[in-house]
Amino acid sequence: MNKKYLNHKTHTDIITFDYTSDNKLEAEFFVSFWAINKSAKEYGQTIENETLRAIIHGALHCMGYNDDNKAEIDNMRKMEDKFISKFHVKHNRYV
Repeated sequence: MNKKYLNHKTHTDIITFDYTSDNKLEAEFFVSFWAINKSAKEYGQTIENETLRAIIHGALHCMGYNDDNKAEIDNMRKMEDKFISKFHVKHNRYV
């Protein structure tokens, strides 16, 4: 899919088809768990955390963020970290 739709010759963990309009996020995400597993090992992350990062990465593309150069990549990582931190907040449960 990466080669067919994006003309990339490398592996990627997520491909995003963005159908967002009028501030309503709509997209299809195609996730490569092979690539996520490889990245998780490379960066010392759990599969869960790396999967979360990939999905957030795809959503950020739909929100207008890009990763075409070093500055954009750094900003994308910063935004990924920001959103990932929200998934690790412990919520009080009312009984």
